[in-house]
Amino acid sequence: MTCKLDPVRINRNDDKPVRLTRDMGDTFNATVILFCPVQEYYLRMWYIYPVPYVGAVPDWTKPMQKPPVKVDRSATVLTILPYSFTWGVYLFNFSVVVRTRDPRVPGQKDSDSIYVVIFRRPLNAVISGPSNITINFTDGVTLNGNKSSDPEETDPLEKERLKFLWYCTTDPKDYDGQKITVISKEVCLPEQVDLKWTWASGPILTLSPETLQGGRVYFFRLVIQKTGRSAFADATLRVLQGEPVASISCIENCDQVLVLSERFSLSLDCTGCTAGRDVYRWSILTSSGQEVPFDWTGQTSTGRHGAYVSIKAFAFWSFKEDKFWISLNAATWSGVTLVLRYPFIIHHVPITIDCKIVPEKGISFITQFVVICTHFKHKNIVLTYKIIVPEVHGFGEISSVKENNFGSILYLGKNSTSPPSFLPVGVLDSHYALKIIAQAYNTSLGAFSQVNLYATVRPPTDVKSSTTVLEELSNFTTGPNSSLSALLQQQDFLNASYLIYVVASVMNSMKTDTSLQADKIKLREHLFNQTLILPINTLVNISQVVMTITKLTEKTSEISAFSQKLATVRTWQASQALQDSHQRDKSISSEQIESVCTGILTTLSNILKLLVHYEVFEEPFHVVESLADTVLAVKVPENETTALRTSNFKMHVKKTEKWNVTKFFSTQKHCQNCFYPTLNVNSVASLPANAPISTMFCEFADDPFPWLNHGENILTQVVGFRMTGVEVTGDVIEMPPDAVEVYLIRKNLSFGTFNLTVGPSSEPYAVDESLAKTTGAFSFVVDSAAGRDVLIHILTDVSVLFTVSVYAGREITPKSFMTSYLVPHKIPPIANESDLFDPECPVKEARVVCLPAALVQVIAQRTDSSECTIAVVLQAPRFVLNPNNKLVRISVFSTECLDMLGIQSDWREDTCVVGEKTTWQRVHCMCKNPRRAKRQLDIIKQANLRLRTHYLTANVIVVPNPVDLRVEAVKNVTQNPVTLFTVLLIMLLYLILAFWALHRDETDQYLREHVIVLLDNDPDDNVCYLVTVFTGSRCGSGTRANVFIQLHGTEVSSFFIIFYGLTYGFEKSTAWLFASFCAFTQSVFLVQPSKVILVSGYRTRRAKYCKNLSWIGNSRFTEIKLHNIRKDPEEMDRRHRYVMELRNSRMYQPLTQDEITIFKRKKRIKRRAFLFLSYILTHFIFLALLLSLVAVLRPTDSFYYNQFIRDQFSVDLAGVARLEDIYQWLNRVLLPLLHNDPNPTFFPDSSSKILGLPLMRQLRAQPGEITCLPAKKFVAGSLKGEIRCHPEYGIDPEDTKNYSGSWNRVSKRDTDQTAGGFTYRPPEKRWAYSSYGLLHTYGSGGYAFYFFPAEQQFNSTLRLSKLQKGHWLDEKTWSVIVELTTFNADISLLCSVSVIFEVSQLGVVNTSLHAHSFSLAHFNRKYSADSAENYLYLAIFIFFLAYTVDEVYVITQERTAYVQSVYNLLNFALKCIFTLWIVLFFRKHFLAIGVVQAYLSNPEDFIPFHAVAQVDYTMRVILGFLVFLTILKTLRYSRVFYDVRLAQRAIQIALPGICHMALVVSVYFFVFMAFGYLVFGQHEWNYSDMIHATQTIFSYCVSAFKNTEFFNNRVLGVLFLSSFLLVMICILINLFQAVILSAYEEMKQPVYEEPSEEAEAMTYLCHRLRSAFCCLCFKPRAEDEPRFFINMVYGQPEKKSRRYLGLKTRNINGKKMVYLVV
Repeated sequence: MTCKLDPVRINRNDDKPVRLTRDMGDTFNATVILFCPVQEYYLRMWYIYPVPYVGAVPDWTKPMQKPPVKVDRSATVLTILPYSFTWGVYLFNFSVVVRTRDPRVPGQKDSDSIYVVIFRRPLNAVISGPSNITINFTDGVTLNGNKSSDPEETDPLEKERLKFLWYCTTDPKDYDGQKITVISKEVCLPEQVDLKWTWASGPILTLSPETLQGGRVYFFRLVIQKTGRSAFADATLRVLQGEPVASISCIENCDQVLVLSERFSLSLDCTGCTAGRDVYRWSILTSSGQEVPFDWTGQTSTGRHGAYVSIKAFAFWSFKEDKFWISLNAATWSGVTLVLRYPFIIHHVPITIDCKIVPEKGISFITQFVVICTHFKHKNIVLTYKIIVPEVHGFGEISSVKENNFGSILYLGKNSTSPPSFLPVGVLDSHYALKIIAQAYNTSLGAFSQVNLYATVRPPTDVKSSTTVLEELSNFTTGPNSSLSALLQQQDFLNASYLIYVVASVMNSMKTDTSLQADKIKLREHLFNQTLILPINTLVNISQVVMTITKLTEKTSEISAFSQKLATVRTWQASQALQDSHQRDKSISSEQIESVCTGILTTLSNILKLLVHYEVFEEPFHVVESLADTVLAVKVPENETTALRTSNFKMHVKKTEKWNVTKFFSTQKHCQNCFYPTLNVNSVASLPANAPISTMFCEFADDPFPWLNHGENILTQVVGFRMTGVEVTGDVIEMPPDAVEVYLIRKNLSFGTFNLTVGPSSEPYAVDESLAKTTGAFSFVVDSAAGRDVLIHILTDVSVLFTVSVYAGREITPKSFMTSYLVPHKIPPIANESDLFDPECPVKEARVVCLPAALVQVIAQRTDSSECTIAVVLQAPRFVLNPNNKLVRISVFSTECLDMLGIQSDWREDTCVVGEKTTWQRVHCMCKNPRRAKRQLDIIKQANLRLRTHYLTANVIVVPNPVDLRVEAVKNVTQNPVTLFTVLLIMLLYLILAFWALHRDETDQYLREHVIVLLDNDPDDNVCYLVTVFTGSRCGSGTRANVFIQLHGTEVSSFFIIFYGLTYGFEKSTAWLFASFCAFTQSVFLVQPSKVILVSGYRTRRAKYCKNLSWIGNSRFTEIKLHNIRKDPEEMDRRHRYVMELRNSRMYQPLTQDEITIFKRKKRIKRRAFLFLSYILTHFIFLALLLSLVAVLRPTDSFYYNQFIRDQFSVDLAGVARLEDIYQWLNRVLLPLLHNDPNPTFFPDSSSKILGLPLMRQLRAQPGEITCLPAKKFVAGSLKGEIRCHPEYGIDPEDTKNYSGSWNRVSKRDTDQTAGGFTYRPPEKRWAYSSYGLLHTYGSGGYAFYFFPAEQQFNSTLRLSKLQKGHWLDEKTWSVIVELTTFNADISLLCSVSVIFEVSQLGVVNTSLHAHSFSLAHFNRKYSADSAENYLYLAIFIFFLAYTVDEVYVITQERTAYVQSVYNLLNFALKCIFTLWIVLFFRKHFLAIGVVQAYLSNPEDFIPFHAVAQVDYTMRVILGFLVFLTILKTLRYSRVFYDVRLAQRAIQIALPGICHMALVVSVYFFVFMAFGYLVFGQHEWNYSDMIHATQTIFSYCVSAFKNTEFFNNRVLGVLFLSSFLLVMICILINLFQAVILSAYEEMKQPVYEEPSEEAEAMTYLCHRLRSAFCCLCFKPRAEDEPRFFINMVYGQPEKKSRRYLGLKTRNINGKKMVYLVV
């Protein structure tokens, strides 16, 4: 019997998966056919498995438990209910299992499976309304996507989970089905980065009116996203064009005929325009409609692409007389392009005046000066003359005023001669020079002319006492009968104010005298009172009052508190009056207003210097706001930022439209105290987007509020800002920004930092060197009660990754570890997460580790004290081998931002917070919504403050006394080897000397108490003598005999060694050793000898005799008993005979003359050896110093830098042959080098910076015809009148006049660097230099043309084209010289460059290029390299002094015999050259100081570094001669060798023959040179002139035959060379050699026989050296010198020579011996 089960199957139409949505149900039927009579168990079961995808095999052991399905009773039908399954893929499995009762019948099982996919239905994206929409430009529109939905969701709240994305494009091709080209240029708004519309994040997109540009079609797409599904809907929006109405309005200089000396400002008035969206382009058109080239960047302060345009004064000076149009092309946002024009006429009315001042020199308040002017043209025109005394020294500056002529008016009237008047005292720094400006103008015609005059006005205190001068000043200004009272009664306010100005000038020039201080303060207070009488109703009166107040406040030490208040009030009144006068009279130019504002600025600066900490003084800050309002009132929106600067105060004012405020300030760079406000366009509804917003930002160098708290901790500058807006009604309202970010620059950066010692880590590492570490550690104490974050700034140039570990307490142990930070090089530190505290900190800046206040609190809790100690360890990959404290500096500090609106009782700390960019150099402060601080507004209301300036500063608390843990204690003795061994050596020497001193004390004590009995005393003598040697009673007395001196010591001089166990490292140990050696040397060779000299000199002031000698001892010498003198008779007899033998021996005989001679000779040899050794050591030390100096000058770097500069400037230079080619070279080569837009003032692709302005100058002849010499040979009526010659430089006079615009119009007026005239720059007097061309040497003067590298290249191109059109180069041109100086900071070298174009007499332009690189010495010790260089210069200077003293001593000793020695003459030449080099060195140094100071004070001018370069070149040449002679002097010391002496003697003997042969060779040399020049000079370059011919013949002499083709005449060339070879090389040069060789052979024996002092000195030194060496090595001393040494020093005799044989004489052992050699 069997059991049969057919295959089980789930019924379905196909094998595909069943796809259902969640709201759908389904039923599955399974078919089971089973025949099994013996069945025991029959199981039918459905299993459901979730799977990731269709086809995946599930884990059959893990079916779903209790699946949400229904199964019928038969278990073959399964029903899926709606919403029972979540989305996904499921595997439904139906399994059948049958077991039988009969074991012999096997059971059956089978199953079937089907995949069921529960999928999501697609999203439904819907934009309500039509898909195509058309609107007007002024209409708004709303795109509503609220009807978009997810069909799978039934809960309305689930709709919020939909994500809405909006896209907009102007090109429908960006939408390709569901694909969107997001990165596309076809955006709908200019500020869009891509097609994504980021301004809408929900289902509704609202477009305000005028949002989209008119006249265009826009394609919007709504994309909805949810759980991987997306859908989209499109809408097309057509925006019609608007209808704007616009016109051009004039703001300044609005007459039909333009006043060329004033600014010209226009604005666009447009209804229907969109601020910030329209595109503008201004142009200048001729009357025929052609555009005129114009420098819109340099000649305007607004550019050409704004709604406003402001053209600078004199911008149209070069335009011809004609009618012009200002054209504005406006592409409006409404889709309409507008073209508007504004006409103006340019009319030149030339006025030429000539003025002079009589006298040119005088004394203030004594001499009366007169200014006389002469009018040359248009004498029927009545002119108004104004004589101004400008204030140019120490005056405030306004950046928009290029030439400030503001000053006190001496005279104003129709008369061309001013009345006799006093002048103020001139400028002391300029030798009392005073500038006077004479102006003549006619306002009806717009004519204007100006002449600058100069006078020397000295103070009256030069001829009178200060008391007398002060009395005269008082008589002139005080009392009813004074001159000032008379002028005020006559209402002559102009002269009254001028008189006060002159009196103030004289008072300022007087020296400080305490006895007159009270009188001067009283007089100055009286003058301040008198200024209150002066009216301020006109611009002239305002100017006079401002200038008077400015002069009175110049000397702040003589201003009382009352005067200070008077000056402040009067200044504020003048500022307000200036605003009113400008509103009343629009003819007053903005530049005049700004000129007067410079005086107000200077007065304000002087008043701010008077602020004190004990008095609140609010009035100056009203002047600050008033001054800003005055300057801003004459500005147009989008004008350049105007900077007002003084030494202690800066102000920046800017007027911009409301929509552009945030954008403009966010792009500001290269600022010190940076100001970044944020202003919402919709913040104030009453102000439209194009409303002008005025911004003032001021900076105070010193604390302007010294009476407030926090003064000692304010280490940054105090800044203030104010923003105002103008409504349509004209009312000015305050516009506080929504947010402000300010960067405050720190003051005194050197305070609060310390050098951290870093060195190799002491931890053991593996052999791998890459694991080696560099570590440093320090600790500090901080108060946790303050609740501030602690900032640690790591200041280093080392670009490695630091790991900073923080420990609690001073002990660095694992238990005290708190946290660590990774500190990369350029990104903010990364803090490790910690459960103990929140590591979040506001400061996130590279190299700045921020320890949050929470961490400090945790450390304080561990130490149970509010003042907790924190240890910090820095670790990095190894970058030093030894401890070093110069690479890493640390600053530990805390900071907080302080602010104040107006002036309050104290700074506030709760409005502004510290920003993330805070470092040790600057503090970043962020203030959000300052106008919404209600608490602060309440305080303002209570105080009734009128000031509206918001002031900011920062409180910086420097953590005191950090401790460098590496130098706190000795960790390992081996880390201090130099210090350790040196101290041990000193201690050992101290012990040795101490024991020796004790021994000598005992010996001295014995000698003092006992008489020394001589050994050779005769025992038979019975008389004892005590001999005392007394050399004299006067200073300097002595004896040549051997004198025994008895020294009486008093005590032993003990000392202490203070031993600090510090880890010095190599450098500090070396420095310590050097300092110890210097101290020892100073004590031994300077202090002690000085004490001996002084004490000896003091004691020898009186004569001393034997009776005055004081004997020290316990016994009297006359009573001393000699012990053990008597002996037995035999012993005495033996001693007697022995003594008699000694006395008869040679020892006791007088010295013979030969012995005396030998002793003297040995003494001379010893002295010569010592001198020889000292001279040769000194010589080689000096030579080493010179060679070190050569290395310091870095000739190799200079060569490569010169080569680089030559490569840059030599491009196409050889192609310049005509004057017109110069313009092409300038435009093609020079201008691209000078103008580098990415990095202005730097060469392209180089770190070479241009210092100052490059200068091009022309030297030319005076106009006029020059008759040639050949023209005089023609008779009358021939070609004589047609021949003209080119003027020759150095013979014909040079032109030095100034020309207005062409070479035929002479101008008397002064012109600046950018004027259109041709101005002659006189030669430099202070820094004179020359330019060396191929033809001539030129001075430093000429007609100047300046290049401005900071501007665009177009500006220079335009100016060069004007030069070319004006025929700047013509037949009168001699040369054109281009000069500039560059500086490369990488190699610290400057390079002076000169390109010279010379016009020869043939009309050909010769070019030459000169470049000289040099360095400037740094005499500071900030860097070790500079310090070493300074020590080198000091050593050389010391050698110079020593050499000078030595040479003077030698001259005084030898006198006339001095000139008889060649060695002395060589020494004298060397010392003279050395002296010349020292003079040039100091000349270069002081010259460089002046030039550098001139550059720093005025970088926008040509700075003549060429003067320094020429001195440096001369100094290098002199140094070359000095090194040459020093090396040549080495031959003097090499005379110890026999061969050297032989060579010198041979040349000396052969000198007459050498001279004779040299004369013959010179004659033949000149013959060949002259022949070559005359025969081949016209055709061969080698003989084209005498110099080339000389060089060529010299090259022939050394067999360097080049370019010997002689194409013109080959036959003569062959004969010429053949004769040269025969005569010069084969005969004369060989004869020359024969003369020298013959003398060399003849002098071998005489040189051998002659004694040599140098050889004897060297022999003596070598003998002493050998003796010392043998003594140290315990070897027996050799008697004779080695044969090799003898031959090298003394030579060998010529035994076969006839000179060796015969009768000879020689000194042997001091005796003259005659001997015969056979």
